[in-house]
Amino acid sequence: MSRTKITLMIVSLALWGCVAQPSQNSGPKKPAVNLDAVLPPQSLLHDDTNTALTHDRGESRLAYVGVWATDGDKCAMMDQTAFEGFAVITPDSIRRSAETCTFEPGEPGSTSVRLDATCKARGNTSTQRTITLQMLSSRSLYLSATSATPAATMVRCRLLQ
Repeated sequence: MSRTKITLMIVSLALWGCVAQPSQNSGPKKPAVNLDAVLPPQSLLHDDTNTALTHDRGESRLAYVGVWATDGDKCAMMDQTAFEGFAVITPDSIRRSAETCTFEPGEPGSTSVRLDATCKARGNTSTQRTITLQMLSSRSLYLSATSATPAATMVRCRLLQ
């Protein structure tokens, strides 16, 4: 073999070692911060949303109080745009896309409550409605109301810490 061919082979091997080889699991990279179910900044949220977020559930033992959405991605839209599939629940009210309801707080410590609520849709008179809330875990809730809105499983929205 000639000296030129040997030199080219050595240079090729040296360069090949410098080039990064693709890794075996080159799937999508996960962000350093988990943005699933994260709300907009607290300063952009409505008063009832902030009340739900700052409520001390440990003291009241009302596990259902919080901000909920049918999908974690919807949390980012909370109080920023109109959309279906959310519930802002305070100890004595619930706001959803079509209506706001008031009620007496449920039984402390209970994982499932039925609330007799007085609800008002935009511009309409008030109606009576039964709302059922069942905690599936600390981060998920089943919400059912006797109305045109179907029952839904929801995830708890949170502020970015």
